[in-house]
Amino acid sequence: MKKQIFIIIYSIFFVLALFFVDQILEISYFQKVLFKVFLIILSFIISKFIFGMSFDYLKPKKLSNYKTGIYLSLISFIGIFIVFFLLKDWIDINSIKSDFINKYQLDGIKFFIASFYLIFINAFLEEYFFRGFIFFNSFNKKFAYFFSSILFSIYHLSNFIHWFEQPIVLIVPLVGLFIVGIIFNYLCNLTQDIFHSYIPHLFADLAIVIIGYFIIIH
Repeated sequence: MKKQIFIIIYSIFFVLALFFVDQILEISYFQKVLFKVFLIILSFIISKFIFGMSFDYLKPKKLSNYKTGIYLSLISFIGIFIVFFLLKDWIDINSIKSDFINKYQLDGIKFFIASFYLIFINAFLEEYFFRGFIFFNSFNKKFAYFFSSILFSIYHLSNFIHWFEQPIVLIVPLVGLFIVGIIFNYLCNLTQDIFHSYIPHLFADLAIVIIGYFIIIH
């Protein structure tokens, strides 16, 4: 029971703390990354050395076991572009540029460094935390599906909270991310590791980086 309470409290703290440093303190992107990595490492240390949790979900399977995730990677990659073009009339492009250049200071070479991190490292860290730490360690599967997915959705809110001219449109990405969280949990449950969802997550972030390049750099 103590383990479950820890997972719930720490997960909520993780999401709220990152929202606070991003929206209230307005620190740079790389400062936010360091803070996030610190919180994830701390969750790993506490999980392993205090609660003795299993980390079997960090052991990858053969690539052939990830066929469903690979197929979904193509869907997620194309889907990001479709969603962007469907919502582009409600998106405040100037706000996105301001966030990346003025707030996050991601101009020039910094954009490409951040892009590499986002695609390959950040996607893995998020899968570790939301699928590994929360989903696989929750005592009830139905609760795990809901709790990890809703936090996964809210966690991303600070990224795009100012990007829409009409705040009501925020419901679309929030619901979409919740559904994505459910699907990612399902993939991980199939193979009992986080790499099944890491693959489509990586391709989704790749699509986001491509769109970001044409908005910010090009």
